[in-house]
Amino acid sequence: MSVQPVEGTKPNGPVAAGFIAAAAACFTLGLIVTLNEAKIIVNATLDFSKNYGIGSGVGPLSGKVIISSAVFFIVWAVLGVLWRGKEVSFGRAFLASLILLAGGFALTFPPIFEIFAAK
Repeated sequence: MSVQPVEGTKPNGPVAAGFIAAAAACFTLGLIVTLNEAKIIVNATLDFSKNYGIGSGVGPLSGKVIISSAVFFIVWAVLGVLWRGKEVSFGRAFLASLILLAGGFALTFPPIFEIFAAK
């Protein structure tokens, strides 16, 4: 995915890493919501406020957001290190981000995740 850097510009690898990491976190949130509706993940395990005292007052949403945030930081760190000082195809990175973002949005949309809801 690396391309030759244009002279006089800064490498765009870290920026592309941030875009992909944010989109991966959004997709993770959508996936967790859908898995929760399908009863593959039980809501009680995601209630970090009750289980761990983190994010009190938020309830089961605390676990979903904390896990998604962890995905963001992990993906950002890994890609940031891999792409540090490199020029990457920003078009491809942006397209991958849009696809992940669209998937995450779709999975948090009630008509979609209710298809997978356990009855």
